[in-house]
Amino acid sequence: MPELAWYQTEVFWTLIKIALIFFILITGAAYYTLMERKWAGYFQDRYGPNRAGFWGIFQPLADGVKFLTKQETIPKNVDVVLFLIAPIISVTTAVMLWAVIPFTPEIAVSPETSELLGKDTFILQVTNVNSGILYIFAISSLAVYGIMLAGWSSNNKYSLMGSVRSTAQMISYELSLGMSVISVIIMTGHLDMVKIIEAQSAGWFLFTIPGFLAFWIFLIAIFAETNRLPFDLAEAESELVVGFHTEYGAFKFALFFIAEYMNMITLSFLIAILFLGGWNVPGFIAPLVSGAWWGPLVGVGFFVLKALFFVFFFVWVRWSLPRFRYDQLMNLGWKYLLPGSLIQIFVAGLYAYWR
Repeated sequence: MPELAWYQTEVFWTLIKIALIFFILITGAAYYTLMERKWAGYFQDRYGPNRAGFWGIFQPLADGVKFLTKQETIPKNVDVVLFLIAPIISVTTAVMLWAVIPFTPEIAVSPETSELLGKDTFILQVTNVNSGILYIFAISSLAVYGIMLAGWSSNNKYSLMGSVRSTAQMISYELSLGMSVISVIIMTGHLDMVKIIEAQSAGWFLFTIPGFLAFWIFLIAIFAETNRLPFDLAEAESELVVGFHTEYGAFKFALFFIAEYMNMITLSFLIAILFLGGWNVPGFIAPLVSGAWWGPLVGVGFFVLKALFFVFFFVWVRWSLPRFRYDQLMNLGWKYLLPGSLIQIFVAGLYAYWR
C-alpha cells in the first residue's frame, strides 16, 4: 500500500473539519444574536438593531469588537483562578459537543477527489465514534461546573443563588432528558448518531408515534438545560441582577454569552438527529436523489432546515412565555416530565419488542 501524502492523512482532514465547523459555529452564534434581537423587536412592535450596516447585519461584528476592547475587571475578594476558568469551561464544553455531530451521511467521492482525500468516502463529522450519544452526555454534564464555579467564585450572593438554582435545575432536567434519549436508543438499537439517523430512513420519524412523548420531554428539557425562558431562573434579572454572571464583564461575559447560543444551536441539531431523521425525508428524498451525486447535499439541506426551525423556536418561546416560579420549575421536572419519561421507556420497550 503506497504511503499517503501529508494532505491525504486523517489528521490533516480532521483539522480542516475542526476549523470549518468552528468557523461556522462561531459565525452562527454571532448572527443568532442578531436574529433574536430582530425577532424580539418584531414581537414587541419596535425596531431591532438597524444602525451597524444594512439592516443591522454588522451588529454582531460591532458587539464582538466592543467585548474585545472593553476594560477587563476582576472584583475584590473573588477566587481569581476559578473566576477566570468558569467561562472557559462553559465555552469549551459548548464547542466540544460538535465533535460528534454528523452533518452529512457518508458520501462516495469521485476518483479525483478520492486521490486528494486518500479514501473513497467522506463525512462532514470531526470523529465518528460508535457511542456518540454517551460523548454528548459526558461533555454536556461538565457545563454545569462552569456555571457553578462562576457563581461561587464571584463572592456575590446573587451570583451564588443563581448558580445553585442552575445546578439544581440542570441536574433535575438532565434525568428526564437522558431517559428520553434512552427511549431513542432502545427504539433504534444504536448509540452511534449516524446509525440513529439511518434507522429512521425507512419509516416514520421517531417523534411521530413511538417517540412522541420522548420528543416533547426532550424539547421541554433542553430549554431548562440552556437556562432559556421560561426556565431562566439562573439569571432571573428581576430577582438576581443577572444571576451567576453578575460580576462578569467584557470578554469573560462574552464567553458565557457565546456558550449559551452555541448550546442552543447544538441542541437544535441534536433534536433533528434523534427525532426528525436528520437528513432523511422518507418517501420524498430517497426516490428523488437515488443515484445522484447531489443527493446527500439535498438531504443535508433538509437537515439544516429542521435544525433552524428549533433555532427559531428558542427565540419564539423566549418572547412569548413568562418566567416560571422556581417551585413550578421543579414540580414540572419531577412530577410530570420524570414519570412521563418512564412511561416513554416502557412504550419504547414495547415498540422494540413488537417491531
